[in-house]
Amino acid sequence: MAQQKITFGGVDILRFLAAVLVMVYHYGFWVWAYPDGISAQATGGVPPQPDIGAWVGSGWVGVEIFFVISGFVIAFSAEKSTPLRFFEARVKRLAPAVWVCAPVTAALLLIIGLSWPTDAVVRLLRTALFAPYGPWVDSVYWTLGIEIAFYAIVWILLQLGRFHLMEAVAITIGLVSTLFWCLYYPLGWSDFAETRWLQLILVHHGCFFAVGVLLWLMRFKALTAPRLGFCLLFLGGGVLQIASSVDVHSMKVEAVMPYAPPILIFLVAMALMAWSLRLDLSWSGWRRIGLMTYPLYLIHDVIGAAMLGALVRAGVPYLVSMAIVGATMIAASWLVATEAETRIRLLLDRTVFRYRLKAA
Repeated sequence: MAQQKITFGGVDILRFLAAVLVMVYHYGFWVWAYPDGISAQATGGVPPQPDIGAWVGSGWVGVEIFFVISGFVIAFSAEKSTPLRFFEARVKRLAPAVWVCAPVTAALLLIIGLSWPTDAVVRLLRTALFAPYGPWVDSVYWTLGIEIAFYAIVWILLQLGRFHLMEAVAITIGLVSTLFWCLYYPLGWSDFAETRWLQLILVHHGCFFAVGVLLWLMRFKALTAPRLGFCLLFLGGGVLQIASSVDVHSMKVEAVMPYAPPILIFLVAMALMAWSLRLDLSWSGWRRIGLMTYPLYLIHDVIGAAMLGALVRAGVPYLVSMAIVGATMIAASWLVATEAETRIRLLLDRTVFRYRLKAA
């Protein structure tokens, strides 16, 4: 079987669960714990829900899980690709969902009075053009610049005909990132916890992408002691990054957040991912579920928060409101993934990428 035909059901399931983690975190914690956030403002105000639990307040770690999965999937898909095909695949994967979800979010911001026409247009353009710095229509778009930075490194290796250096490059990125986090607390680098340019050069999250690449190497090449050792080392760097994120969250919500839940969620997710790579979960439905993850991540925050606030004000119990909104956002992401994105990709094939069709 050709490598490109291999599917990873376990990875798709984990990717979907990570998106659900982020969604539950926003609805069950962030919208009331951080009133200054755009999703909290979109609710129109909801009562605090401290009894939901610390685990819900740790769902943001789903983003770190995304980064590991990206490292694995991108390394896998790029190995047999060309620079042009890799670029085309990334555009067709990233752009359609953004071009569907961002205008809807921008329109909602206008309707509920959180933006004005000029501001909404600027935010929408910055989002649609993948500007690495905000403001965007929704804060969740902060991760896309980081993903694109990793894609750029892979594309450069393909362009230079040096993809065989992917392992060395990933280890270098992982070492730099892990070293940063090892020095973070001893040197008191808390001012750099959310520095955007450090995020964009993968200093903050490079350890996660490196873990993903190493998982790909150990699954498809060989499980060696050095690869396993580096993987464990970079997992340690990831744990330190997660601890720093806990501190940032604690400062924003002005309350002490526990370290254990997000770290345990992340490590269990990594164990499940490694285990799933040994299983045959080839049902095509898992792939479709995995494809829903990206639009779910993009569309759930502001739009879902506005729905949540409306339901709570209408007297619907909070947890029931969360369930209704969550189910609605999952259904919306299914429509985006199966209908809207498909049509936009077809349009891109007939316009921007028509040269490929002619060559074929």
